[in-house]
Amino acid sequence: MEKPLLNVRDLRVAFPTPTGYVEAVRGVNFSLARSEVMSLVGESGSGKSITMRAVMGLLPPTALVTGSVKFDGRELLGVPESEMRRVRGAKMSMVFQDPLTALNPVLTAGEQVVEAIRIHHPEVSSKTAREMAIELFRSVAIPYAEKRVDQYPHEFSGGMRQRVVIAIAIANRPDVIIADEPTTALDVTVQAQVLELLRDLCDKNRTGLVLITHDLGVVAGMAENVSVMYAGSIVEQAPVDELFEGARHPYTRGLLGALPQITGEISRLNDIGGTPPTAATIPVGCAFNPRCVFADELCREVKPELRSFNGGEVACHYAHTLPAHELQGEFA
Repeated sequence: MEKPLLNVRDLRVAFPTPTGYVEAVRGVNFSLARSEVMSLVGESGSGKSITMRAVMGLLPPTALVTGSVKFDGRELLGVPESEMRRVRGAKMSMVFQDPLTALNPVLTAGEQVVEAIRIHHPEVSSKTAREMAIELFRSVAIPYAEKRVDQYPHEFSGGMRQRVVIAIAIANRPDVIIADEPTTALDVTVQAQVLELLRDLCDKNRTGLVLITHDLGVVAGMAENVSVMYAGSIVEQAPVDELFEGARHPYTRGLLGALPQITGEISRLNDIGGTPPTAATIPVGCAFNPRCVFADELCREVKPELRSFNGGEVACHYAHTLPAHELQGEFA
């Protein structure tokens, strides 16, 4: 079996507060192979983006990051910033959630792609890098690429700006791309085009893709493996088909239960009662216990560990004994 391209073990991230450090990411483990699409799923505030920013070394200096992040067998945590700069953009890149704020408004779109190329390949001339930028624009299906390279970000639509960000991310053919909700605020047609583009890049370049999202429809159509996060921890990991057909953690089941059902009948969407905890208010025991209809004293006192189940892993004391998953009514 091919060794993991990206291997994360016991990743923890804590931030200082007036009362001490507070953990926002608590012991995350996952791996990513070449050509694999892995999705990181969860509500806003569950720690998805912080986890991947820690992997990229993009957190502020005040953040306390521990654990292990190995890229192609090389440990990244603790390496000098000068070395991380050689990795970011060249070996690992990130597509940020909001392309308008990710792009520099005073540089043309083409200049930003050229910069991404020449910073890692200074031997490439500006003229050659510009030609490469035009080809990259064509590869991400930006029309009139020769004209568009000289336009500024505000002259692009939301979908086109997202394509520019993707062009920057793939400019140096990285081995890993981290896409942080790349289809947010895009209409469904553009969303499908962006996702198809990312999928093609993985297939052609054997690139590993980590897709951060809360859209389970996107997960079903793109991902091969899924990690579900809640309150800074992964509570369930499984291949996508197994997760959708037989989710075992009550939180995952709640997310699936909240999906709209095409039945021809008008009915209220199910929801998960309560609200997610903040990093400073994570309860003792299972973090999900205040919102879980199955919780008992054991759940309120002992934090469950990830255990193997049906080809995946789940952190629930009663994963093996919960009743069959029913999308309708379980969290009504």
